[in-house]
Amino acid sequence: MKAHLYAFFALLIVSISSCGPAFEADVTLANAYIAQFDGDSLYYLHGHIAVQDGKILAILPIVEGKNTLPAAKDTVDLQGAYLYPGFIDAHAHFLGQGLAMNSVNLWGAKSWSECVDRVRAFIAEHPDASVIRGRGWDQNDWPGMEYPTLEALEGLTDKPIVLSRIDGHAVVANSVAMELSGITAESRIEGGEILHFPNGAPTGVLIDNAESLLKIAQPSETERIDALLTAQARCYSLGLTSVHDAGLPTEDIDLIHRLQDEGQLTIPLYVMVSESPEALKLWKSRGPLKSDRLDVHSFKFYSDGALGSRGALLRQPYNDRHDHFGLQIRSYDYKQEAAQEVAAMGWQMNTHAIGDSANHFMLELYQAFAPNNSRWRIEHAQIVSAMDRMRFGGSQALLPSVQPTHATSDMDWAVERLGAHRMPDAYAYLELRQAAGGILPLGTDFPVEEVNPLYTLYAATSRKALDGHPSEGFQIENALTRSQALKGMTHDAAYAAFQEEELGEVKSGLWANFTIFTEDLLTCPEDNLPLLNVLQTWVQGACVYTAKP
Repeated sequence: MKAHLYAFFALLIVSISSCGPAFEADVTLANAYIAQFDGDSLYYLHGHIAVQDGKILAILPIVEGKNTLPAAKDTVDLQGAYLYPGFIDAHAHFLGQGLAMNSVNLWGAKSWSECVDRVRAFIAEHPDASVIRGRGWDQNDWPGMEYPTLEALEGLTDKPIVLSRIDGHAVVANSVAMELSGITAESRIEGGEILHFPNGAPTGVLIDNAESLLKIAQPSETERIDALLTAQARCYSLGLTSVHDAGLPTEDIDLIHRLQDEGQLTIPLYVMVSESPEALKLWKSRGPLKSDRLDVHSFKFYSDGALGSRGALLRQPYNDRHDHFGLQIRSYDYKQEAAQEVAAMGWQMNTHAIGDSANHFMLELYQAFAPNNSRWRIEHAQIVSAMDRMRFGGSQALLPSVQPTHATSDMDWAVERLGAHRMPDAYAYLELRQAAGGILPLGTDFPVEEVNPLYTLYAATSRKALDGHPSEGFQIENALTRSQALKGMTHDAAYAAFQEEELGEVKSGLWANFTIFTEDLLTCPEDNLPLLNVLQTWVQGACVYTAKP
């Protein structure tokens, strides 16, 4: 670790007096190893970057014996640090991350009783909370892998408690929340499941569309603003310069737009509109929303649920539940009609599809209705047959959008859900990339997974969990190279949003979005990758994060 860099950091910002020579740039980032893509390879140019009006004005190589440092108002000496295109998370839940950070943290809990203890502590620390929300439990990490039940939540408070599973595709609610929502033993909903005790009473667990039965007060505008700013600070500290939010209602999109106009929220966001017949009609009338920091021209659909809660829609029954195929969130007829409408609008259709049945249907539908170069996306593309993988790419430029840490989070139990015979079709990232013509946008799905993009890089290339298991890597034949993964976190993510002429590379004319490290991400020892810290994060020509010495 080049520790002397941190000791020097201020970062040697040198202001040039107004009576000095005329300047060409607002700021020059000097003496950096600048990452450049050449196909699937990455190399470094030792040089300087001149930035003006938030964009890259010029990249000038250092030439021995010559002063190639461009004049500027300010110069930042990076002292030989490694500068990468600003990292982009191609699939996340930005607002959801902030809300999760301000609720009961259930990540990593090793039992339901540990979750309950955390809820109890949160209630004591937040006596004024009107609704107790939490997120992060995962029954697959507990002895017996059994779903939780509401019994242990009784008596903790007279307020509603709603605790989301790690993937957001299931919740457990206390009896107060269930009664306020009118959920009884007779309640049913298409595309969702309500779990019951042997006597027929609800256990409190609601899966996929059943979550919509809850009628609990949503976070206030003040809470949502706080959540957005909390998420922004977290993203900047980890080197993220842009995020694709995978589904927000119009109300939240309008709030983000307002905060960006006011200068409170500065992170650029590509936001998918959460689909509904009403949303399709509204945005057809409004048209796309495009500013320097906000891009809205896509809809987020759901074809199925999640594998961990057995909501992923499979073509054959679950290996560990032989009477169950998963859940179809929306009818095929509805999605066909919606696809035609989205195509007529010239928007993107981005669909959550995890199970092989859900992927098969959506890819068939995309091939039938997607215009050329539509870049319609399959979000997750988790279990896709070899025949269906070949549907990606082509003249329609159909894209898989994947999250490598899902593979390493699921690997210890996925075979129980799927059976060994289906595993070759699961988490096949390299094969998906090849089918899509060498394009594979990468994200995390935070807050389902950790925000840190270096965890994405590590999981995509090593196919290991953070503790280093398995030593040989999980289905290592589908690992990406580091250059391929870095491209997926930058250029490919930009391409998936039609933004490749704006960001995703370090090139003249593009936004000056940079993620800077003291270490070379190509040669750093594998096990050190998740441990590295960002030196600086730049967004549109402004330094938004600097590591403390």
